Amino acid sequence: MSIAGHCSIKLQREDFPVQAEFDIPSRGVLGIFGHSGSGKTTLLRCLAGLEKHAQGQIEFNGQTWLSNSQNLSSQARNIGYIFQEGRLFPHLNVRENIEYGTKRNTANNSTSLDRKKLLELLNIGHLLDRKPQQLSGGEKQRVALGRALLKNPQIMLLDEPMASLDKKHKQEILPFLSSLHRELSIPMLYVSHSMEEVSLLCDHIIVMQQGCVQFDGRLHDALVSPESPLSKADDAAAVLDGLVAKQEKEFQLSTIQTANGNNIIVPGKSEIGQQVRVRIQASNISLCKTAISDSSILNIIQGTISAIVDESGSHVLLQINSKNDLLLARITKKSFQQLELGIGQTIYMQIKAVSIHGS
Repeated sequence: MSIAGHCSIKLQREDFPVQAEFDIPSRGVLGIFGHSGSGKTTLLRCLAGLEKHAQGQIEFNGQTWLSNSQNLSSQARNIGYIFQEGRLFPHLNVRENIEYGTKRNTANNSTSLDRKKLLELLNIGHLLDRKPQQLSGGEKQRVALGRALLKNPQIMLLDEPMASLDKKHKQEILPFLSSLHRELSIPMLYVSHSMEEVSLLCDHIIVMQQGCVQFDGRLHDALVSPESPLSKADDAAAVLDGLVAKQEKEFQLSTIQTANGNNIIVPGKSEIGQQVRVRIQASNISLCKTAISDSSILNIIQGTISAIVDESGSHVLLQINSKNDLLLARITKKSFQQLELGIGQTIYMQIKAVSIHGS
């Protein structure tokens, strides 16, 4: 991970202190994950310069934002901040809201984002004459993203931007966030309490609990490592990155080939060569000791049991290594015992294609 800055923050809240130290990447998405009240938004507000009592040290792109002697304003930090709701100016149409961001662009024009390209990337060009009250929740957030990005910020801070959206509108905006992630070089910090969101969007992750950092590392490690609290969650899942290697248009299916050579069939008609990330929940994987040929399940992948992550309650959570792709499988203790499974054993994972989510 290329580093653009470092953050060491301490702030006393009424209920508990928020204390965190971590590096800020120069590109990609750093997720800040935790349950409600864990200190995620407070941490983001400290980075944004919105908490005047924050203490510590923040350095970014060679500039000191916070020290013992100064606490730069949000304007001086040149950030883009996206709230849970778009907060567009209701008296302005989309074009005028967008132009507000352009007017606040204090960066050199040669480094500025191309307005036309951004409108295409966010698919908001056809909305320019509408007022905010004529937009859906997902459209409002896309316009807010465009306005913030045209300010040409050093960094984007997103505070649960999909929390106020229903499932339909979340599915509407998620592909656009993924596109921004892939195509823009601006680093992003993404606050969320949704495992699905951080799994599909983030490259690195900080897990917060009671104001403290419980885990700080690569997203893939955070999801499958026995040392990470995320690996033991009820909705535990792994993610795999790959390229679209094959299309079956008649069935609306795509085959994703991971960097390690596994082929995974998923719903959708993504373009050949497109970068894709798939999320596979531990509860959607069943195991068998021999490969089954006559089955409706399209994904049958051989692997080796590499760790027992959790065996509390009635279930066992296993880490499985397939060509160095790490996945999680949750099965009952009864199945675990009947199959006589153990670390180092070869196993076949069965994954229904319709259960796999991607971005």
